Amino acid sequence: PWLVLAPLNVVKVLLNKRSPIAHKIVHEASEKCQAECGIARMWATLFWSAQFFISLALLSIWLRSKSRAPHVVADLLYVISAAKGMIGCLLLLNYVKEVVREPVAAGGVFEIVCAAMIASTASGKATSKPKNA
Repeated sequence: PWLVLAPLNVVKVLLNKRSPIAHKIVHEASEKCQAECGIARMWATLFWSAQFFISLALLSIWLRSKSRAPHVVADLLYVISAAKGMIGCLLLLNYVKEVVREPVAAGGVFEIVCAAMIASTASGKATSKPKNA
């Protein structure tokens, strides 16, 4: 979903437009903060850009994994897994701090589950032998 949602959110933040469902995703104070603060918008665009490029990297790995050495794929997957895990933890932390609402917390859980699945896949790739060996 991030390949579509992330670019849309980058544009929304850059245009400083309020989302029609923002009240369901973030607390009013957080929404107001982002609308009034350039540094908050900068971090939001960095977050959504990172989500987009991480998703693009995963798509590239999935499409071309047969042509890459397993250990190279594993290394990339471990880095992506770490990034997704950190994103998930930070989303949950911000839910606990009442910066964001339940849908974002659910997204945090989703990110952590994805991180575990990606790490599991990386582990399998790291232990597999190259095809020409």
